Amino acid sequence: MPRLVLASAPAKIILFGEHSVVYGKPAIASAIDLRTYVRAEFNDSGNIKIEAHDIKTPGLIVSFSEDKIYFETDYGKAAEVLSYVRHAIELVLEEADKRTGVSVSITSQIPVGAGLGSSAAVAVATIGAVSKLLDLELSKEEIAKMGHKVELLVQGASSGIDPTVSAIGGFLYYKQGEFEHLPFVELPIVVGYTGSSGSTKELVAMVRRRYEEMPELIEPILESMGKLVDKAKEVIISKLDEEEKFLKLGELMNINHGLLDALGVSTKKLSELVYAARTAGAIGAKLTGAGGGGCMYALAPGKQREVATAIKIAGGTPMITRISKEGLRIEEVRE
Repeated sequence: MPRLVLASAPAKIILFGEHSVVYGKPAIASAIDLRTYVRAEFNDSGNIKIEAHDIKTPGLIVSFSEDKIYFETDYGKAAEVLSYVRHAIELVLEEADKRTGVSVSITSQIPVGAGLGSSAAVAVATIGAVSKLLDLELSKEEIAKMGHKVELLVQGASSGIDPTVSAIGGFLYYKQGEFEHLPFVELPIVVGYTGSSGSTKELVAMVRRRYEEMPELIEPILESMGKLVDKAKEVIISKLDEEEKFLKLGELMNINHGLLDALGVSTKKLSELVYAARTAGAIGAKLTGAGGGGCMYALAPGKQREVATAIKIAGGTPMITRISKEGLRIEEVRE
C-alpha cells in the first residue's frame, strides 16, 4: 500500500452551449491545462486533515496550521470549498470500507468561483489520490461518477459535466445526461478572468423568466445555440486541416457569444475582454460558463501572448493555456 500519492485534475471550460443545455440542447466542454494538485497520505490521528496552501476565491484568504483554521476573510466561501474535499474523502473511505486517518494537501492553479470547475477538479483529484492511497482500483468513469455525487451532496444539483470532463479530459459532447468523447484537437487558447463571479442559479432563473415572457423570441435563440453546438461537433470530428478547423471554430465562438449576449448573460466587462482579444488577433472569443462575470476564452493560434496582453490591459487576468488531453493524472506514488 502506498504511503503517499500526488494526483492532479484539470479545470474545464464550456466551449459551446451554456444556458441552452438547460433546455435539452447539447453542449461541448473541454478540460484545460490549469490543474489542482492533491497530495494524500495516512495520519495516526484517525481523522481527516485538510491543508490548503492556496485555495483561491475572489476576496478570500484561508490558512491552515495544525488543528487551527484561520479565515482572514469570508468563512462561507472557504467552508464550501473544503466541503468538496471532505465529502470526496468520505466517499472513498466508504467505498473502500476502511476507517483510517487521511491527510490531504491542496495546491491549485484554478481560481475558485471563476466558472472553471475548480470544485469538480479538487473533488476529482482528491478521489484519485485517496483511492490510490487505499489501493482502490477505480476507472476514470467511476471517479467521474463519484465526483458527480460529491457535487450533488454539496450543491444539491449538478449536471455532472464538470467532474466528468475533469476526470476524463479532452473534449466531451453532452446532451441530456449522456456523454460522447470527441477527437482531440490542440486548441491554443487564452482564458480571461473578470475577477468577479455571477450566480449561476440567478442567471439561469433570469433566462427562464425571459423564455416564459417572450418564448417566440427566446426559443429561436436557444434553437440556434443547439444547432451551433452540433456544427462545432462536425468541425471537431471533420478531416479539415488545423487552420480551417480553427477558423470555423472561431467563427462559431463569435456567433455563440452574440447569442449569449442576446440572452442577457454577458456583462460589460466580459464583452470588453472578448473584443480586446479579437482586436489583438484572436480568431474567436466568447464568455464561458453562466456569465454575469467569471471568464471568457479566446482561440489565439500564434497570438496567445498578444491576446493575453490585451486582456490584461482591458482589466482582466489572462491565463495562457491549452486543451488538456488528460483528465485525472497520478503524478507520484511513494511506497
